[in-house]
Amino acid sequence: MVSLYNEHVVVKETLRARQGEGTRQLLIATARELFTERGFAATSIEEIIQRAGVAKGALYHHFSGKHDLFKAVYDAVQGEAVAGVVAAALTETEPWPAVRAGLSAFLDACLEPAFRRIVVLDSVGALPQDVWNDGIEPNELPMLRTVLAPLVAAGLLPGVGVEPLVYVTLGGLYGAALFIARSRQPRLARREVDAVLDALVAGLQSRLRPPRP
Repeated sequence: MVSLYNEHVVVKETLRARQGEGTRQLLIATARELFTERGFAATSIEEIIQRAGVAKGALYHHFSGKHDLFKAVYDAVQGEAVAGVVAAALTETEPWPAVRAGLSAFLDACLEPAFRRIVVLDSVGALPQDVWNDGIEPNELPMLRTVLAPLVAAGLLPGVGVEPLVYVTLGGLYGAALFIARSRQPRLARREVDAVLDALVAGLQSRLRPPRP
C-alpha cells in the first residue's frame, strides 16, 4: 500500500510540474506575440493573461512581473537566433565561408519581427539594470567563439586573439542590428550591411594573403 501511495504521489507531482511548465511556456509564447506586436511599454500584464486565458496568480507564480517575463521571452528569441547562426556556420567546412554563413544568418534574424522588436529595440529599456550589470552575453559570446575561433586556430588572422576578436565582432553585430531594426526599409538596410561585411572580409583576406613571388 505504501509503495502504491508513493507512486501515486510521484505521478501527481510529475503531472503538476508538467502543467506548471505548460502554463509557463504559454505565458512566454503569449507575451512574445504581444511584445512583438505592440512593444514592451504598450503591453500590459492584463492583456497577457487575458490572451493566455490564465489567472493573474498563475503569471506571478512563474514570474515576478512584466520585466521578468520579458527576460524569459528575450532569452527564447535570442536563443533561437544564436542556434541559427551556429547551425549555419557549421554547414561550412572552411573557416571564412563558415564565418560568412554565420554572419548572414545573424542578419537574417534581424529581419524577424520578434528579434527586431524584443532583442534589438526594446531590450535596453525593458531588461532590469542588474541583468545588464551582470552581462547579457551568455549566448552571443559562445556563438561567436564557435564561429570565429577556427579563423584563429587555422592561423588566418596572425597576431589576433580569439577573445578580442569575439568582443569587437559582437560590437559590430549590435551596430548592424540597430541599423537594420531602425530602418524604414529593413531589407534594404540588411543588403547594405551585407555589402559592408563583404568589403571587410575581402579586405582582411587580401591583406592577409601571402604575396605572390
